[in-house]
Amino acid sequence: MSRQASPPKRAASACFDPAVAPEIAVVIPTANREARLAFLFDALAQQTLASDRFEVIVVRDERQRGPLTVAPTGLSVRFLVAPSATGPTKQRNVGWRATRAPVVAFTDDDCRPEPAWLERLLAAAREDRFLQGRTEPDPDERHLLRLLSRTRCVIGPSPWYPACNVAYPRALLERLGGFDEGFRFDGEDTDLALRAAAAGAGSRYVDDARAWHAVLSRGPLAASREAAAKSSFPLLFAKHPAYREHLYLRMFRNRTHAAVCLALGGALAWRRRPALAAASLLPYLVERVAGNLMPGRRGPRGLVRLAAHLPARALVDAVEVGATAASAASHRVVVL
Repeated sequence: MSRQASPPKRAASACFDPAVAPEIAVVIPTANREARLAFLFDALAQQTLASDRFEVIVVRDERQRGPLTVAPTGLSVRFLVAPSATGPTKQRNVGWRATRAPVVAFTDDDCRPEPAWLERLLAAAREDRFLQGRTEPDPDERHLLRLLSRTRCVIGPSPWYPACNVAYPRALLERLGGFDEGFRFDGEDTDLALRAAAAGAGSRYVDDARAWHAVLSRGPLAASREAAAKSSFPLLFAKHPAYREHLYLRMFRNRTHAAVCLALGGALAWRRRPALAAASLLPYLVERVAGNLMPGRRGPRGLVRLAAHLPARALVDAVEVGATAASAASHRVVVL
């Protein structure tokens, strides 16, 4: 990673007093990303909101072993453990239930909020609404964007409400029971937002509450494992069938999944109709190639690198479609 953690740059203020509830809490689920967690701590230590007005709650998986990151001086951090956690859902529930703060902000261990993040979320907070902030790829790591890399970009109101940058009134979380732990991984944040809206809460997008999301480089094996773990998404539509309108063609998770399914269908006809099979690959190639020919990478070297990574990317996409299909079958919904 190109970035080095820097000392906190903030005005001195009193440390968090456990006898007084903070105004806002930050809940962070984490698993084996201690270096990333240190960068996140550095960002939280530089918040413009005084340190005695917020607390940080980090929830680790009980299976995690050291060395473990410690909190920087002046930042109030509590470290908790989630028993037998298999994903961030349970960890987030452990975290928000441990605080008495009336507002709970959620972010992830691969994010780095800007200094005014908490101040702007707190200014926008109300008892009858939940918030989502702006999330963009970390500018220090944009050079790592490749076919197999992963990041997050939310530059307007998102119908998926990703939990890397959201905030909820604690009373609303209490009323809803928090995140549904039936979601092992993927979709739990959207489900919470939909249940909050159904309970009468409004939502607001806070554009200036920005967090930078890491650009995570992965090899084919790690990317495939991560794709296979995304097995809870169809449960979202078993619980909220009307939300199918946000799927591509009301059936596919996105355009890429639709293109993968078309290519796989064409592959079955390869022997009898090779021209048709070849044509069925075109939408996928267009989707992946056009989306990854960024400025500065459109020369011969960029095209060669793209071609070299494309087979691995296709494999990962196929794994993700397969995991989605298997989960959809178990939940008796049609989602690919």
